[in-house]
Amino acid sequence: MVIEWRPLIVGILFALAVYAVSVLSSQSAIALLGLLLGGAVVGVMIGGEIKDTLINGLIFGVITGVIIFIVTIIEILTSALGAAILGLYVDELLLILAIEIILAIVGSVLGTYMRSEALMTED
Repeated sequence: MVIEWRPLIVGILFALAVYAVSVLSSQSAIALLGLLLGGAVVGVMIGGEIKDTLINGLIFGVITGVIIFIVTIIEILTSALGAAILGLYVDELLLILAIEIILAIVGSVLGTYMRSEALMTED
């Protein structure tokens, strides 16, 4: 098992940048796309075996998902009725966290396949 921190950091920064743009533009679906694309970045940079890609994609998804989870909770708590409505959204936030992790893993696997296909066509 090899954990590659450099691609993870690049993927996290990429996904957080897409997330920041989505928050500023009020387009929450773009944040999920950012995790998929960030996972693809991690997968392309890591390459190698699927096992390593899955583990690194999982780590990427957990770190990025938790950061987004915390930011979302802060956004809710700073709203007018934040503390009162936070309980209503906890289940939904946890579901979104799980979806973000799955998208990151899928993205990293797709990135690995993209890299392997690109290397095959260069020969």
